Parts: sequence; C-alpha cells; structure tokens
Amino acid sequence: MEASLIVLGVLVLLVIYIIAKGLVIVQQSETMIVERLGRYLKTLPSGINLIIPFIDKPRPMVWRITASSSKGGTLVRFINTDRIDLRENVYDFARQSVITRDNVVTEINAVLYFQIVEPLKAVYEISNLPVAIEMLTQTSLRNVIGEMDLDETLTSRDTINNKLRDILDEATRPETYAMRWKSRCVPSVTSVRRYSPLRVRRRL
Repeated sequence: MEASLIVLGVLVLLVIYIIAKGLVIVQQSETMIVERLGRYLKTLPSGINLIIPFIDKPRPMVWRITASSSKGGTLVRFINTDRIDLRENVYDFARQSVITRDNVVTEINAVLYFQIVEPLKAVYEISNLPVAIEMLTQTSLRNVIGEMDLDETLTSRDTINNKLRDILDEATRPETYAMRWKSRCVPSVTSVRRYSPLRVRRRL
C-alpha cells in the first residue's frame, strides 16, 4: 500500500512537472519562436501558451544589452535569449572616426532607434542581428559623411538622418529582413582633425 502511494505520488509530481514545462507565459510586447524537433513550429503571442515539453523548444537569438560600468562608461554584452522584444529599441554606438569629403577626420556618436516587426526573419535570416545592425549603421554613416564637407555635417543633421534612414530602410525592407526604423539616427561631432593623404603615403 505504501509503495503504491509512493508510486502514485511520483506520477502526480511528474505530471505536474510536465504540465508546468508545457506552459509558457510570454510577456506583453514580446514573442517567442518555437521549434519542434529542430524545425520551425510557430510564433508564440503574448499570454499563456502550450507546448509539448522536451519536443518543442524555443529558438534563442543573440541580443545586445548595455550597462553602466564602475568607471562611468558603458559596457556592451551579447546574450542568448529566447524572448524577442517587439518594443522600440535604442542602440547607442561607440565613437567612430569618419573622413569628410574635404579630408577632415571627425569622431561621431550615433544613436539608433529600431523595432523588430518580423521576428521569424530576425531569427532565421541572420545569425547575429545586433552586430549586423551595428556594422550596417557604421558603414552607412561613413558613406553619408564621406559625401559631405565638414560644415555640412555640422549644420545639416536632418539631412544626415534622412539619408541614413533611407539607406537603412532599403537594406532592411520588410520583404528582405525584419526591421523598421521608428526614429532617426542622431550623429553628433565630438572632435575634428585634419586628414593628410600625403602624410599617410610618407609613413608607408
């Protein structure tokens, strides 16, 4: 009798555990990609969802998070997460050196606002979304600034933003990738120095 009760108790606990593993709660403004035996199954909406434990598994993706360091700087870390944030996200990129059309080197900060609108494409069509966003933004910003004189970069911020947004929209249009740029990139010049191609040739 006692052995039967123990077995029954174990079975009850096992059933409760399986049910608990099968219940997935997705927060508002989040979603989750679920695979069954390695293949895409469905995209979970916010709320309570049911999956088959051990057979259905969430597909993780790489995500970028920032935190303040003890020295007052910003630390950037990349993590794997199975929850995809559908809210507007903000990426504040580190300074980068850009050469203007009149051979002036400027250091520019860029803040990018974006939103994932196609979670399925964001997971399956690119391996590292945050790095791709950063590289695309930096490359596009260099191209835009390289077509302008220094005075234009200081007085035509809206022009820079519009050109940059057009490039990003074209590169990540919904039928190709998964992004929508909800707001603009905001570059700001932090330092200026003259660039001399002749000096570079002499060093080489």
